[in-house]
Amino acid sequence: MTDDIICPYFGVDEDLCDVGCGYISPSDVHQIIRFCRAQHTQCPRFQQLRAGFSSGRGGQRPRGDCPPQAARQMDTAPAAHPQSATLALNRTSGAAALSRGTAQAANAAPATLGLLGAGMNIFLLAAQQAALLPLDALTLALGLFYGGLAQVLSGIFAWRRNQSLVATAFCAWGLFWLTLVGMLALPRAGIGDLPSSLALTSYLAFWVLFGVVLFFAALRLGRLLPLIFANLSLFLFLLALSETIASPALDQLAGWQGVLTALLAFYAGCAQLLNDAYRRPLLPT
Repeated sequence: MTDDIICPYFGVDEDLCDVGCGYISPSDVHQIIRFCRAQHTQCPRFQQLRAGFSSGRGGQRPRGDCPPQAARQMDTAPAAHPQSATLALNRTSGAAALSRGTAQAANAAPATLGLLGAGMNIFLLAAQQAALLPLDALTLALGLFYGGLAQVLSGIFAWRRNQSLVATAFCAWGLFWLTLVGMLALPRAGIGDLPSSLALTSYLAFWVLFGVVLFFAALRLGRLLPLIFANLSLFLFLLALSETIASPALDQLAGWQGVLTALLAFYAGCAQLLNDAYRRPLLPT
């Protein structure tokens, strides 16, 4: 899945970036694929590397291919003292390793947790709608923690990575699960009444509209994510329709549509998890 993200060092501290400096590790390759192709023409490191390699000196690696901090450390190491040069090289390698570790941590996709949580919660809601499972404490607890809390946290971490669409989607749907659990649990605790059919239908209709907006916003992010939002919107539309039309067949249809949506979301989460773990596209997204 193509994320709407840029380099974590872009506009922050390009000196920490070690792309083009010596050995390129698998995490560096992953960073180049995921980050460096976004807004690279505005990146000072990109301009530095392009200028350095275009004016390479007789087969030697230009000094501009390393971060400025590393270059300054190498310049200050006296040539007459090999031990000092070795220490400076070790410090440079340590800085590069720290940079790769930071980039690898930044590559961790928060959408994985959100998609897995969405898949499990949609499945339980759909199974309850199709009368396959009862509405018990398991459904409420999963919706409260794995559906609500986990997705809100996924959205917060996505905000930190400048993924506005993913952050908005997961924060909003996490709060959706929390409000849904609240609507079911609070009346049982003697706080308020169950919402009327009209109120619940209006509530679901709003989320249908929101899902349609997310569908169009996600069209540029691949094929799987828009497909999930489209099926989720259809599932919620069928739920809202079943609140106004008492029909067991409609309840079954809405339930099985929700099962399909849950499987798509769960597959997307598993695919992203495996692809990130093996650093190559094992499963298509």
